[in-house]
Amino acid sequence: MLRLPSSALKTAVMVMLAVVTLRSSPVRYQWHDSSHFSRVVVNATEGLESRPKEWFAQDKLVTDLRITGVNPTNSAAAEQRYAAIRSYAVETLGLAVGTYVSGMSVIPEANEAYWPWAVVPIEWMPANSRYSGTWPGIPFRKLIDVSDPATRHGLQAGISRLWEQSPAPVRFIDNAAIHHSAGTSQPWFNYCQNIEEIRKLAESMGSLAIFNLALNVGEMSDEETAELIKAVGPGGILLENPWAKSIQANPAATERAKKRYRQLLDAGMGIILTPPGQGPSQELVDWVNTWRKPSDHIYFAGVFYKQPDAKLFSPQTSK
Repeated sequence: MLRLPSSALKTAVMVMLAVVTLRSSPVRYQWHDSSHFSRVVVNATEGLESRPKEWFAQDKLVTDLRITGVNPTNSAAAEQRYAAIRSYAVETLGLAVGTYVSGMSVIPEANEAYWPWAVVPIEWMPANSRYSGTWPGIPFRKLIDVSDPATRHGLQAGISRLWEQSPAPVRFIDNAAIHHSAGTSQPWFNYCQNIEEIRKLAESMGSLAIFNLALNVGEMSDEETAELIKAVGPGGILLENPWAKSIQANPAATERAKKRYRQLLDAGMGIILTPPGQGPSQELVDWVNTWRKPSDHIYFAGVFYKQPDAKLFSPQTSK
């Protein structure tokens, strides 16, 4: 009979327990208080477990955690590593940890490169699915036609299969919509249909949904704003260009953005602002602090591999 060294046996047991914990139902997450510390960690990968614990002492949420460079034909090792890191983040750091999925694209199964899988395989889609084009520079990554209900529902069935494999209290849905203010887009109403259907799917599985949108909030019409509020519900949105330079340079556009942010927050939505770089600028933080309320669920994105700057993530809220 093969006997493992005590250290190897301990490691094997820890990994097994981590996988069992991962597959059990996670504790539900609700938006946490952001009035004292507003960082949310986004796009975490392996290496989080090697950073100093003190960096995460005030954090509550990691929107998504993935293992990179995965071979889809042999993902067992990646699954075990993911389970171990996630268990460490939950049990030791006290974080809610979410998963990542694309909300609008599909790829061949052979091109999956993350664990948990981050994109629905095209092989899972109905044969009559409709597509609006391909991802820029990645011809094998197809974008669904969100105006076609059968295609939307096929994608959502695939997302459900991915989520069943990896229970989590939070679901980060990337590439969920592009508003015409931010680039070439499909009909906003149909994007919002897809968002609402995915949000309700997440809720049925005990998860809070956060959607990444390409959007200048101040350029939405009243009707588009109402559609987004209905679609997102108590979930949240993540904005990668929350106060574009063209908006900053235009006082009227800045005022429109402020009013829309207030409308979204007052409706109960969570909002994560994640400008390019490793954290928010002081300029963005200062602007947000002129109109945020202590009760707002508004956060700034940060990376796991950099110590958070207390000046940026400990905001002074307006009265």
